[in-house]
Amino acid sequence: MPEDAITSETSQPDPAKISNPVPGYDVESTPPGHTKRGVDLAGHKGLLDQLSQILGSDNVQADDDSRAFFAEDTFRSFETPIGGISPTSVEDLSRAAAACHDARIALVPRGGGMSYTDGYLHTQPDSITVDTQKMDRILEINEDDMYVTVECGCTWMALNDALKEKGLRTPYWGPLSGYQSRIGGALSQNSVFFGSGFYGSAVEQVLGMDVVLVDGTVVPVGSHATEGGLPFMKHYGPDLMGPFLADAGALGIKAVATLRLIRRPQHRRHLAYAFDTYADMANALSTLSREGLATEAMGFDKNQQSARVTDAESDFFKDVGTLMSVIKESGIVDGLQIAFSGRRYLKDVFYGLHVSVEDHTKGGVKEKMKRAKNLAKSLGGRPLPASVTKICHAAPFLPPDSILGPSGERWVPLHCIVPHSKAVEALDRVTALYDRYADVKEKHGIRNGFLLVTVGNYGFLIEPVWYWPDARLKMYDTAVRSEHLERLPEHEADEEGRAIVRAMRDELSQLFADMGAVSMQLGKLYRYDQSRKPEAWKMLKKIKGAVDPNGLMNPGALKLP
Repeated sequence: MPEDAITSETSQPDPAKISNPVPGYDVESTPPGHTKRGVDLAGHKGLLDQLSQILGSDNVQADDDSRAFFAEDTFRSFETPIGGISPTSVEDLSRAAAACHDARIALVPRGGGMSYTDGYLHTQPDSITVDTQKMDRILEINEDDMYVTVECGCTWMALNDALKEKGLRTPYWGPLSGYQSRIGGALSQNSVFFGSGFYGSAVEQVLGMDVVLVDGTVVPVGSHATEGGLPFMKHYGPDLMGPFLADAGALGIKAVATLRLIRRPQHRRHLAYAFDTYADMANALSTLSREGLATEAMGFDKNQQSARVTDAESDFFKDVGTLMSVIKESGIVDGLQIAFSGRRYLKDVFYGLHVSVEDHTKGGVKEKMKRAKNLAKSLGGRPLPASVTKICHAAPFLPPDSILGPSGERWVPLHCIVPHSKAVEALDRVTALYDRYADVKEKHGIRNGFLLVTVGNYGFLIEPVWYWPDARLKMYDTAVRSEHLERLPEHEADEEGRAIVRAMRDELSQLFADMGAVSMQLGKLYRYDQSRKPEAWKMLKKIKGAVDPNGLMNPGALKLP
């Protein structure tokens, strides 16, 4: 994309001229010249009966409500599938996949359902959702050899709770959505948050997997491929697991995974600082990351902070459970301070940096805190109450109610990861794009913000977010708690506003590709094909052809056939 297309403030992009991430599809509507083909359910009765025999009738959903639910992610929909299946074991998943393959029906894997990048949307009607949530057993916690083996439908919250009882955890221990997000979804899409400041992203913790291919073949990869041995070490010859990680489900369905374990740090403290510019905040985040001081380090701009700071959220006397969790995590003094101050002070903070520091000893945490405070202060930071990260650790995994904004608005993010040296430049370009859309955003009540997160000592994640008043998707009725939905106002449909959001996301995904940025949760949205050197893209297509010659595993994921 030409440089002037990013920085010009005189032109307003026409959303209709922005190319679609998946050709032929528009946001929750059928574009001119394309008719959704629909599906003949009667013609698939034999397959549905066969799947019911394999899985049990309770684990096959082909009613209209289920089909509509499986057709949507948190932003839009494409085709409506035949239905969904919910296997309860690797063996049943393998048999069901083989039956669908024989019938030439595509499989689309789905974990916790938190995708916002078309990850489990259907690009053809003759397809079935594979809902892995009932494959959720923790198979082995090996304290001697420091690994855990788990079925990939297990939530990050369930895994963390089981490990916490033994004083253990995985190095990266889940996204903020870990109440609902599944292990397999994170390994398919990759993710970051808890523990990422030290240990990087989800896929960096994996030792081995069992993957079910489109024809039902169960393939052991990584440490699972070792005959007669324990799955304690990933590398033993060529790494054949790599292609199946962060593949958006394009190559196979993750059934079982083995992850590394560490001793759970016993001591944690928190700090927060305000900055006047995002450049100053970004530089502070990068410095903390390079020095390896923060287990989690994140930054918000004013718009993103204000979207999550409401009077109801700030009044902790209305949420005794959260208050008690804070007291248990950080002590009664911190708990009472948060109860009185909440997060209302953030309404006056333009750019807020929030950090968690942990170690196995009090002295280790104290030394890291001292260094982190000195660095933040030297870079222009002003101390703030450290409420945000204290609350995050007191109640790390919450129901996914935040997929709607605090006033019932639609919400959708995007993201990229850049090296520290490119962080401020990337923020400049994202902000310039926000500014170019200022007039149409104001007309439709669209608000932007961003979240920043460090990844190991090498990566800087930027997550632009959008809030806008629009009609709810049907999937919210299932994904969001009913008592929370009842408190939120509903909005009229705004197709034009939605198209503007789509256009901005589409343009940013191109910008990220042009910058050489890395992304996770690639789904079918990001321009992964454009980011690959020709030789690398050709090799990936060969691998896809070898494991899925008919293109029946999540068609369109990664922009593959």
